[in-house]
Amino acid sequence: MRLNSRLVAFTAVTSALTVVLSVLTVPFFFGTRIHFFQAGIMLAGVVGGPLSGLITGSIGGMYVAAMRSDPTIVIGNGLLGLFTGIFSRKLRPVLAGLVAWVLIQGPWIYITGTLILNVPSAAMQAILALLTVEDVICASVIDFLSNHFHLKASLAGPVRRL
Repeated sequence: MRLNSRLVAFTAVTSALTVVLSVLTVPFFFGTRIHFFQAGIMLAGVVGGPLSGLITGSIGGMYVAAMRSDPTIVIGNGLLGLFTGIFSRKLRPVLAGLVAWVLIQGPWIYITGTLILNVPSAAMQAILALLTVEDVICASVIDFLSNHFHLKASLAGPVRRL
């Protein structure tokens, strides 16, 4: 997708949406809380393309990274957006988001968590299970939104000149 003012504005809005979604959490099983900021990252990758996904993931991950003192989150979320955008060229949005999670971000989180942050393997597996639930929900929502509202076509539409 060509870089234009609509794409820049879209990336800025999805980045802001991702930051807001990273603050909001929902109670889940056994006292855990889940968040849905991956939806903004996946939306940027699917609709805006790999660069938009990379930027949105990196910016959107900064708040969570700062709160957890873990800079690897910025890289992991950037990779999620980048590869969701790449995979969405050939796959449905739901599959693109899930493949990006399973092949790229999930292993990144596990490796950095266990090797860099020294989190026990069992704890990392529990974290990954929770993140998988979040990503399945987010990818499903993005698939519905992008296909139902034809977001990619509206973003790439002709630009009106004044």
